[in-house]
Amino acid sequence: MDATTLFDFHTYLYELTEKNKLAREHDFYPCSCSGIGYLEEMLASSRSHKAFVCVSDVSEDCTQRHSGGWFKRRVFTVFILSRYNIRSTADYNEKLSLCRELFRQLHSRFLIDEHDLQNELAYLDVENIRSRELGGQFLNGCTGLYFMLSIDEPIDLQYNRDEWKQE
Repeated sequence: MDATTLFDFHTYLYELTEKNKLAREHDFYPCSCSGIGYLEEMLASSRSHKAFVCVSDVSEDCTQRHSGGWFKRRVFTVFILSRYNIRSTADYNEKLSLCRELFRQLHSRFLIDEHDLQNELAYLDVENIRSRELGGQFLNGCTGLYFMLSIDEPIDLQYNRDEWKQE
């Protein structure tokens, strides 16, 4: 990677979901959405899948300077959701615990991948991952949580005359 190409977080998380034994055992389906209000791919797949790792394709961005260089910080939101029997508190608790455990396992993998990603100029903020449980009856019998992970990447902000019309 270079300072003009950003890290493909979606593909990275899809691959982690497909490689994780717990996610495979419980048939977690990797998909994308446009935030909590637009879980369109998850809803479209809800008849064929009961568990989801859904990455929002809308990220929060910030450009900042570190040690003289410019970096773009992108914050990604990932939903880990599982359908449960709405008449069973035990099933609800089991599925929420499953989502919590998958989040823990993903976080542990982020810690392992952090060094390798730095070689690709993608800096995961593994020390500050915020999460929130959704609880209750979310989206027609789903429970789970979402977490937010930030990635800092160098960007090239050098002025280039060729990008501007000369007057």
